[in-house]
Amino acid sequence: MTAITNRWLIAALACLALGSAWHLDGPDDHHLEWAQASELRAAQATEAGTARREAAGQAICTAERGPNSEARWTPAGDLVCTTRRRLVAVQGAQ
Repeated sequence: MTAITNRWLIAALACLALGSAWHLDGPDDHHLEWAQASELRAAQATEAGTARREAAGQAICTAERGPNSEARWTPAGDLVCTTRRRLVAVQGAQ
């Protein structure tokens, strides 16, 4: 073989080696990403449930105590309707 052929052969082998080097890393481990995705799904479901609970509680308080009431929750999860204080009436444009 000639020197030029050897150089082309070496260059081709180098390209193959560099092109397939990403296989040497092994399989990707996605367990952390799966765990984060599961936590995010659970948080989103909890947030949607919390928003529905807040809306239902406010609707109950508004029906029982009027539009100036506020729904609050005790640490035990019980609904308590309170009256909002220091509300300023909104005035129209002058």
